[in-house]
Amino acid sequence: MKFVPIDDKGSYGEPGILKGHITYESEKLAGYKWEVCEIRGAEPGPRLCICAGIHPNEVSPIEAAVQLQSLFDPAKMRGSVSIIPLINQPGLYEYPDYACPLDGKNIEHTFPGRKDGTFSEALCDAIINEWCSDADCLVDMHGGALRENVSKFVMYQRTGDAEFDTRAKRLAECFDAEFVLALPTRYINQALTYSPSAFARNKRISILPEAGANGLLTEENIAFFVLGVQNVAREMGITNAPSHPIQKKQIVCDEYHWIYSSAGGNFYPAMEIGDWVTKGQSLGQIKNFFGDTLAEVVAPEDGYVLWRLTHPLIKEGSFVGAIAPARQ
Repeated sequence: MKFVPIDDKGSYGEPGILKGHITYESEKLAGYKWEVCEIRGAEPGPRLCICAGIHPNEVSPIEAAVQLQSLFDPAKMRGSVSIIPLINQPGLYEYPDYACPLDGKNIEHTFPGRKDGTFSEALCDAIINEWCSDADCLVDMHGGALRENVSKFVMYQRTGDAEFDTRAKRLAECFDAEFVLALPTRYINQALTYSPSAFARNKRISILPEAGANGLLTEENIAFFVLGVQNVAREMGITNAPSHPIQKKQIVCDEYHWIYSSAGGNFYPAMEIGDWVTKGQSLGQIKNFFGDTLAEVVAPEDGYVLWRLTHPLIKEGSFVGAIAPARQ
């Protein structure tokens, strides 16, 4: 990884606030650079990495990443904080729903990647092994793309190691979320997976908070990310600032079920985010342009609705939302 500052004020690794661009080693990433803000205290300590914009339409987490750059004071912190506001650089000004335009892959689901793979795979590898190589935690912020409404929830990866799982859960609970999703251990071994699962393979922590709707900036959702990250920094010992209060229930869920439609057409939902649904319950209908019902969308298990699509036109075989069973 190479860092180039935007001015001559300081050098990478020195105390202070340093803004610039990073490039990565893989030839697959050549021609692209990533804006990064590094804030480093005078005393050594933990390293926190924060990113947004894996999906460029998720604007509230991107704005939170911008605001966070001015909310850490090097004189009042230990260790370092590194912030990349926009990961999906090929998607900048292209407004893709989820995919990287260069290879059609969803970067969020492409960890841990590989250095000699496609652009998205090489980028995921670079995030883990270059930018975050010495990070104690990555906060990978998501939520609220153009076609979706997302509850406030945060994911972390369970491993079966009680000490690690407790530490990861404690960091996830720094966000004032309605739901805390503890991903089951099988996610760790999936070839392509989320950042929390890929990091956990080497007993490293990544947490993934989500919030937002329909590509809209809202102060409430921006604050969800900003205050949550500040709580994470305090929990890690980077700052001594007072904790921001947790007011929501933080219902712990231990599974993640995506819901798919067996037909294409207009989706008439019978669910909203936060709803409790039971296995077999109707979550809505798919109808054609004559108003005829083509398919019933049903809940695969009991659980809470974490998010759903808001655009009514659904392609056959596409997802319409997701539910998460609550831990008993």
